[in-house]
Parts: sequence; structure tokens; C-alpha cells
Amino acid sequence: MHAAATPLTATSLAGAARLGLMRLIHQGALRPGDRLNEVALAESFGISRGPLREAARALEGEGVLVSRPRLGFFVVRFTPEEIRGIYAAKTWLERALIEDLAAHCPADRRRDFLAALRATARPDRIGFTEALLRFRLEVCASLQNRFLAELMAALYRRFAIIGAVVPVPDSGARQAWILGVQQRFWTAMIAGDTATARAVLEEDTAHWLADLPPRFAGPAPANQARRRPALAVAQ
Repeated sequence: MHAAATPLTATSLAGAARLGLMRLIHQGALRPGDRLNEVALAESFGISRGPLREAARALEGEGVLVSRPRLGFFVVRFTPEEIRGIYAAKTWLERALIEDLAAHCPADRRRDFLAALRATARPDRIGFTEALLRFRLEVCASLQNRFLAELMAALYRRFAIIGAVVPVPDSGARQAWILGVQQRFWTAMIAGDTATARAVLEEDTAHWLADLPPRFAGPAPANQARRRPALAVAQ
């Protein structure tokens, strides 16, 4: 059974609707490629369609939704090939990241990053994804090479989108893996061990690439098609 949306109350109706949409995406009630049923969503949230559309436009700006003329908003969908391309870029960029941090980030600042990393842990997937992105953007802001900083920020924002929309079987295990990798990385950087830091991030890339097949299973046969919730419309 798909999780039902719950009525929202907040100072900003659009902000609450954004959070409600993110919850539905994280819970799998709205899946990659689903079209938002604006009437059903607005009714379930207890708001008008105006704040809902404002929230959808905000999520479009973040890359979580895409809009199509006369069709509405859809949850963004990635193919395995697109994600492999993103991880290929991750490998190249992280080598430059390590070089920049090694040359320009003092040990005290690296220890500050390790302490800040520990504060990103959250009991829910949405909170952790957003806290992790904020942490990563702080790291980007510290880089000496500003062009590299822009590229790393774009990469980390893309990972935040993937983390929001691509289903994971166990969000707790996902968080534990990410925090473990980052803790080992920053511990190595504090020690000035760039070889270990590079190996840790390469292991991380291999881990997520190996996880692609089960997360991108082929479509079900026509007679076993997954039923869509009322909140989504099949593409």
C-alpha cells in the first residue's frame, strides 16, 4: 500500500507542499517518471493548487521535477547510463578535489570538516540528504580553485537529486555507508594520507556502481504492471 499524503500546516503553504512532495518521493508514492496529479495532491495536502504549483516549480528549479508543456510536472528520471556518466565525472573531479584540499586546506580546517560531518546524521532520509548537501557545499566553498568548486557543487547537487528520487531499499544503511566513507576520507586527509583518501573515494564509486542493477530493474510485464497511486499519473 502506498503511503498517503497528510494535511500540511506551515507558515508557507508552498514550503510545506514542497516538503510533502519530497516525502512522497522518498516514500516511493511518487516514483521517477510519475506525473503529479495536482488535483489529488492539493486535496490530500488540504491546500489549493496555487501553493502546490509554486512548490512544484521550486522542485523543478532544484532538479527534482521536470515540467512539460500542457502535461504538467514529472518526477525526474535517470537511466543507468546517465548515472554511470555522473560517477565517471565523480572519479575525475575527486582527484582534483583531493589535490586542492591537500595543498590549500589546513589541518585544523580539515578537522572542522570532520566534526561538521558528524552533525549531518539525521533520522530521516530527507533531512540527511539536505544536511549532507549543505556540508558538501561548505567544502566546495573552501576550495582554492573556484572553477573546480563550481564543478564539485554541481556534482553534489546532482547526487542530492539522485538521492531524493532513486529508490533505495534501506535508507539507514545508505546513510551509514555515506557517513562511514566520509569519515574515513576526512580522517585520511587530516593525516595527510592522500593515497588512502583517494582509495576511499574510489571504493565509494565502485560500491554505488555495483548497486545500479538492483535499483534499475527492468519494467514489469504488462500483466504485472505496478499500480500507480492516486497521487501520480502514469507517463
